[in-house]
This record gives sequence, C-alpha cells and structure tokens, in this order.
Amino acid sequence: MITPNSLRRREYKYLVTEDLVERIRRFLRGICVVDEHAARSGGRYVIDTLYLDTPALDAYRATVEDAGDRQKLRIRTYPSAGPGGPVFFEVKRRVGESILKTRGSFAGDWVRLLERTDHAILAEIAAKNRRAIDNFLCHYRYRAMLPTVLVRYEREPYASVIDDYARVTFDRDLAFQRATELTLEPPHACWTYVDDAASQRGLSPQRSAVLLELKFTNLVPDWMRRMVHSLDIQRLAFCKYTRAVDAMRLMPDRRIARAGLRW
Repeated sequence: MITPNSLRRREYKYLVTEDLVERIRRFLRGICVVDEHAARSGGRYVIDTLYLDTPALDAYRATVEDAGDRQKLRIRTYPSAGPGGPVFFEVKRRVGESILKTRGSFAGDWVRLLERTDHAILAEIAAKNRRAIDNFLCHYRYRAMLPTVLVRYEREPYASVIDDYARVTFDRDLAFQRATELTLEPPHACWTYVDDAASQRGLSPQRSAVLLELKFTNLVPDWMRRMVHSLDIQRLAFCKYTRAVDAMRLMPDRRIARAGLRW
C-alpha cells in the first residue's frame, strides 16, 4: 500500500569504527546536513522501538531464514523529544532488496487503540495518518501479534541536500529489554547491550562498532558509491530486532548497566 506516509527505499548496512565515522562526516560536507530533528538535540537523538511478533516468532524466523518477502511490526517513540510526544506505528516490509515502510503517528492512548478500538479513539487519528495506522491494525489483529522486545539506541542522522531522498545514519549503544506488555516505558533502568566488540565481529577490541546505514530510494547515489569504495568497507546483514532476540534466547536473565550514557 502506497500512502502519503509510506516510503519505498533500499538500505545498505556496515559496521565501522569511530575513526571511520569522522572520515565519513568529512566526506559528507556539502552533500548532507544534520537531520532537522536531530539538530534540535545536539545532532543525535534516542530511539525506543517496541517490536511485536507472533508467539512462534514468525517475523524473527523470516528474517534469520532470509525470506524473500517478510515484514516487521513496530511501535516507535523518541525519548529525546521529551515526554508527551506521539508514538509511530510502523509496518516495515522487505521484498528482495526493496523496503516498503508505512508509518503513522498517534498522540492519544495508543494502548487503547490496539486493545479495544472504538469510534471515539479512531476519531483522534489525523486523516493523513489513518491509512498507515489502519494497515498496522490489520496486521496486528490478523496475526495476533504480541510485544516481544524493546530496543533502544542513539542515532546520529544526516540527510542529503542534493538527492530527493538519501540518508546516512550512525547508530550507537544498541540495547534491549524483554517486553511482555504494551508499553514504551522501560520496566527497569538496566539494559542488555548487543553492540559489544565480540558480537559486532571484533572491529575494535576496546570499543563497540558503530552501525552505519545508507538509505536511498532506487539507484545508489554516486557519492555513496564513491564513499564506500574509498573507505573499503563491506556491506553486511544487520537486524536490530533479531540481534536482541538472539541475545534473549542465549542470555535470558542478563542485565548490564553501562555508565556514562547521555539518556
């Protein structure tokens, strides 16, 4: 479904060191600027995402088995924006190399919207978000989705000023908490981190790697191609959701606090 709140794009992912991040920033000068939302919070913001899945973890299995047509349901919020902000209902579908994402924002009681939708709460949805949220609700109810994991990370995003749509993002401090309720409030202050050097293929024995994502609509922009070739970095498959589920399955009771975080 293509709506005003949907986007068809492609995503390439890489793991890079902090030293490479600085080189990439220099390369981006004159091509990209800091995303307008991040500019309000010092160039970075925190993202919390509640992932939903079936009791059999069908979305997880489709990803790890590299199914040609698969999708994820997630509910996203931005703690950096302060309390009282909207939540975003997203359906992210991947067909081959293409990704189609629908996204609708909602500022009301989103748990009530999911659990017992009625005409009164539907009337609170802005018209521009209605089709995207309807799409989410159809998938949510048809497949009996349940909260599975709450993922948090810090994003440093850049947007191209020479393309219709092209973005470069750096994600750090990837962490999760097990989710059993429809809530975006972390049940405790300690998070389990899945961005340690060992799990991120040992790029640096002292520091965690940074997840670099290149996002564009169809053809790879020439400047992205030149940047990747000049850095000699290798594209890889990296899914935040499956990394978190793998960690839960291997270390179900592990909780690690990390000092010095900005959130």
